[in-house]
Amino acid sequence: MKKLIVNADDLGLTNEVSLGIEETYLHGIVSSASLMANMPGFETGVQVALRNPELGVGIHLNIIRGRPVSGEDTAYPLLNSDGNFFNNIFQIGRLSANQDYQNAVELEYRLQIEKILNSGVKLDHIDFEKHHGIWRPLYTIGIRLAKEYGLAIRAYNEPIFFAMQKLPFAGYRNLWRSFHLKFYNTFFHRNLLIKMPDHFFGQTHIGNIDKNYLVALINNLPEGVSELMTHPGYNMPAFVDTEDIGNSWITEKREAEKNSLTSIDVITTLKKSDIELTTFREGLLNV
Repeated sequence: MKKLIVNADDLGLTNEVSLGIEETYLHGIVSSASLMANMPGFETGVQVALRNPELGVGIHLNIIRGRPVSGEDTAYPLLNSDGNFFNNIFQIGRLSANQDYQNAVELEYRLQIEKILNSGVKLDHIDFEKHHGIWRPLYTIGIRLAKEYGLAIRAYNEPIFFAMQKLPFAGYRNLWRSFHLKFYNTFFHRNLLIKMPDHFFGQTHIGNIDKNYLVALINNLPEGVSELMTHPGYNMPAFVDTEDIGNSWITEKREAEKNSLTSIDVITTLKKSDIELTTFREGLLNV
């Protein structure tokens, strides 16, 4: 049995990203998306989710970009002097050991979840912006909320040697990052009695999810439930102010990734395979 969740991160980041994700769902192989509750494109992201009820939707928990849902008075341990989230993953790791910081994180996570649910969007999984959940105290909070709300959670157990042997080479830097994610997942995050996919793909080739990669993955997908992390979208206009969303190198890769996910060759390869395209809700939660 092979099931594949093709998840598009960053729904709600901007209108352009949200509409690009919708394109990959309607005319490509994307089956799921992760919605950001505190970004400028949130309302467009909600509309994409509501008018496409078969699209699986999770929450892209975010304490690393933009401003908090909970407000500066309660989220102050998470914020810099400008009122934005701290955006350094290692600084967040150091702060995560502090109980006041953890309390503020849990409140912010909870209010982000509630904001999405109150919009009418049904959630099926949790994942973390820029993988900040690699820090155990934050992942533990995510696990606790996933259990409370009946959600699955992203696993960072990418099979590194599989990627090296079966998939196009995309550089040692991403392989090294993927190794660290897998290390934390294996030794710190497993056995937490929560629903998560058997396999995770995308970090070894982040920014390089092209047609050749997708065809190779489909042709070699292992047994079980796999998640593929993607970042499609339309290019943002040059005049878009990035103050609220932060800068990211992945921005310039989104349009090419959208085109790969809607490629006829990729769609045809998937249709000819024995792979079931699914969501966290259908593939893991069975509801």
